[in-house]
Amino acid sequence: MAAGLLLFAACAAGPGPGDTGYTYNVDGHYSGRLMVEGTPFDADFDLRTTPAGRVYGTFSVRAPLEVQGELSGRILDDLLRATLSYQGDAGSGRDCVSVVDGILTVSPGCDVVDGPVTVDDCGDSLSGRMSIRRAADDA
Repeated sequence: MAAGLLLFAACAAGPGPGDTGYTYNVDGHYSGRLMVEGTPFDADFDLRTTPAGRVYGTFSVRAPLEVQGELSGRILDDLLRATLSYQGDAGSGRDCVSVVDGILTVSPGCDVVDGPVTVDDCGDSLSGRMSIRRAADDA
């Protein structure tokens, strides 16, 4: 009987990542900035959290250059482990896939997502920070 109660208590826990009502689901439109070694890049993100806390979306950088790509990741508690990938060109005339990786902190209510990132830009390793805020009409 005690084992049955413990199993029931574990199953009756609050919502988890990706479930309706979970505090850190990052659904919606976000805008903000990627700072890469002192250079600011303004960006927009459209994100969706799916069951089991998986996060998918798209992003576009507006300035100082135009870049479009995809974001994938996973929410665990108040952290988003995110990977952004985009088509890069290191000025060498060759195309390559560039990647931004970060473990970002999600504020309660998901209004702000912020944290350090590393950038592999066609083989060049750079450090930076990403800080984005949910659009007021998505809150």
